[in-house]
Amino acid sequence: MSRFIAKLSTAAILGLAALPALGLTQAAHAAPARPAVLATIRIGDLDLSRPDDARRFQARIDTAGESVCDARARAEKLDRWSARACRIDIRDEIQSKLSRRQASALRAAGG
Repeated sequence: MSRFIAKLSTAAILGLAALPALGLTQAAHAAPARPAVLATIRIGDLDLSRPDDARRFQARIDTAGESVCDARARAEKLDRWSARACRIDIRDEIQSKLSRRQASALRAAGG
């Protein structure tokens, strides 16, 4: 009898140990997927040391930020402050991708 109880309790412990793993797999499937929103900004045709090109570059950043953040705002139901923060993050990330030469030329042109 004690052998039966030992086997039963072992099976119960193993069964209970498996429950959290099942819960994690269910939560992973229930979480909504974030949309893959990407933007590409051409810069090869611009000379960032020229004020007109620096303004064009800023306009391209603004356009990319609007498209990415508007899609994200719709998908994630962001409020306007979060959407504004998204645009700032996009701008900062894009500017961080510039080379030193490009960044200094952009600053010199007032961008």
